[in-house]
Amino acid sequence: MDSLSHAMLGIAVAGLSGHMPSIGDPVYIASVLGSQAPDFDLVAQVHGNMAYLRQHRFFSHSLPGIGLLALAIAGGLSLYFGSTIFVQALFWAFAGGLSHILIDYFNTHGVALLWPFKRDRKSTPLLNVFDPIMLLLMVIPYVYSLPMRLVSLATFGAISSYLILRYLLRRRASAWIKEHFSNHTIIKMWIMPSLRHLFYWDFVIETTDRVFNGRRGILHPTISISADLQKPKGFSTLTQKAQQTGLGQFFNLFTPYSFFEEQAENDLVRVRIYDLRYYANQQFIHSATIVFDQQETPNECYLHSMGRTLKIAV
Repeated sequence: MDSLSHAMLGIAVAGLSGHMPSIGDPVYIASVLGSQAPDFDLVAQVHGNMAYLRQHRFFSHSLPGIGLLALAIAGGLSLYFGSTIFVQALFWAFAGGLSHILIDYFNTHGVALLWPFKRDRKSTPLLNVFDPIMLLLMVIPYVYSLPMRLVSLATFGAISSYLILRYLLRRRASAWIKEHFSNHTIIKMWIMPSLRHLFYWDFVIETTDRVFNGRRGILHPTISISADLQKPKGFSTLTQKAQQTGLGQFFNLFTPYSFFEEQAENDLVRVRIYDLRYYANQQFIHSATIVFDQQETPNECYLHSMGRTLKIAV
């Protein structure tokens, strides 16, 4: 989620203490810092965008990760407020961090809750990275003159109700999509909030011979197909080698829905990898290119994301 939504969650977590909001209260400081700390992995960008993408939502978005971050926050606050607040700060920093990874679990990128034991990211995609409705629900309780603990309980009640509603809408969309593809044998299906439209769901359908990317309206019962791809009958030697490169391994962790395509040009062969979940402006938003020479050795790798192309070390 966006930083503002995480901060509002951190304030709501601290409000469970019954303390009134104060910028000098270590409970609020610890909780808000904890709610922001998992995104501190942004510092990995000093080693390049690829380093950041490899780190983001792994260590810092895991239970062991937020535990270590909470220890660091509590230790820092103890130096300022005194050692007597260490345990209190540790608890609220961990609670703030937990609110961060739990809400991130409900958007498309997911979290690696059990890192380092399991590096794959899990999610139940009900929210976009920024959800204006959820942010509004977190702001409304402050309009009323309520004790802070009640404000926090109202906030979490509203968020829980909204997530349940989104889950039910997603299930209904899933039933409609399955009915639309009833003449196909569906192997896998992924449904997530649309990146571009608030009241739509984007989906990926993998059948025995094809892969579809499309969109289904929540209010308008129409399905539009953005991409219809023929599945290859098997992975070639070059595709298998592409999967073994650093960039190929990254894509296997980054998305559960990747698609490989080979393109021959002169003496080179390019293996393209697409993340099938995100599609806009008639192309997949995230993709990669791995270039092989005549000896079938990868000699160039490129990551394409959000209109930018980055050259990655082989």
